[in-house]
Amino acid sequence: MTLSLDRLKPFSLDAPEAAMADLRRRLAAYRPPPEPAGAGWRYGVDGQYLKALIDYWRESFDWRAAERRLNELPHYRARLDAEEDGQVDVHLIVQRAARPDAPVVLMTPGWPSSLIEYHDLIARLTAPERYGADPRSAVTVVAAELPGFGLSQPPRSPMAARRMAELWRQLMVDVLQVPAFVVHGGDWGAVVSSWLAFDHPEAVRGLHLSMLGLRPPLGRSERPLDEDELAWVAEAKRRLDQDGGYREQQATKPTTLGVGLSDSPAALVAWLVEKYHGWSGAGPDQPPPFDRDAVLTAATVYWIFGSLPAANWIYWADRHVAGIGLAAGERVLTPTGFAMFGGGFFPVPPRSWAERAYDVVAWDVHERGGHFPAWLTPEPVARSLLGFVDALA
Repeated sequence: MTLSLDRLKPFSLDAPEAAMADLRRRLAAYRPPPEPAGAGWRYGVDGQYLKALIDYWRESFDWRAAERRLNELPHYRARLDAEEDGQVDVHLIVQRAARPDAPVVLMTPGWPSSLIEYHDLIARLTAPERYGADPRSAVTVVAAELPGFGLSQPPRSPMAARRMAELWRQLMVDVLQVPAFVVHGGDWGAVVSSWLAFDHPEAVRGLHLSMLGLRPPLGRSERPLDEDELAWVAEAKRRLDQDGGYREQQATKPTTLGVGLSDSPAALVAWLVEKYHGWSGAGPDQPPPFDRDAVLTAATVYWIFGSLPAANWIYWADRHVAGIGLAAGERVLTPTGFAMFGGGFFPVPPRSWAERAYDVVAWDVHERGGHFPAWLTPEPVARSLLGFVDALA
């Protein structure tokens, strides 16, 4: 399937040296807070890990090498009409498959992610033969960052996920001129992709998710929860009570938090790596299972080019503008495949829970990968997604 790039603006990442020098100065001024003896990751970010990471960021991290790797993929900006929010420039990576008739897949990460997590996955999807897979399974990828996320421009005010889904329809159908496509998403990308499928089934051929997106209706007219579903709901609530403080802050007073994230690179990377640790299956005395250059690439992208505080606004919009719950009698009817990964913020739900909200036609469960499977375990994500797309044909 062809797509038009005529309305996209290509660009490359090129951090100004003055900005990199300012980053190093700020890192040199880092003042560690006190923490309890033997704290590890029990009270938040591990202070010793963070100090070593900041020292490496300042003294040894090779941003220019990371920048060259990022620029191996084609980056674009697309200008979308967000109505009362004016025009919003969003960041895309568009990578065509070699076969001209390849299906198009729109991929959207969530929070606190950016498109850098998709680099290895994109290669496996667009050129699967390099990884021992059938070249006929290749897809063309449009990877897009939500407004305010990564390198995408923030909206004027917090924008709810369902409204972002309308922008994605505009992007694919009006800008790229792709009338029918498959969507994939995780975290908020799963929510936006789900609303896109729900509101525009004429455009979305299939929906593939690495996390639950929409909450099913649970009124009196619905069948009662079974034992597995009740146990999952209880465990999800326990984890929210234990580790959901970030959600409350971002859903109630995001600007206060944003002061630290905008002014201190140490605060920004601490906010990120706490989630990289807690949502990847790492133990309380283990570091996050990511290469530190990859972690610092993500942090540098947000510090130099993006705005992590603006990405946080979606939590406020979810609380105050429009949420993620389906109404009574509603269900996503688009064929839906799930690739679920253990070690994330929430436990893997029973399939029956997902079937309350989706027409589930594929269900893959993997032990590891957590909240960042495209980053940690791109191979099973690619295998699941390519198999799902092939089954839709």
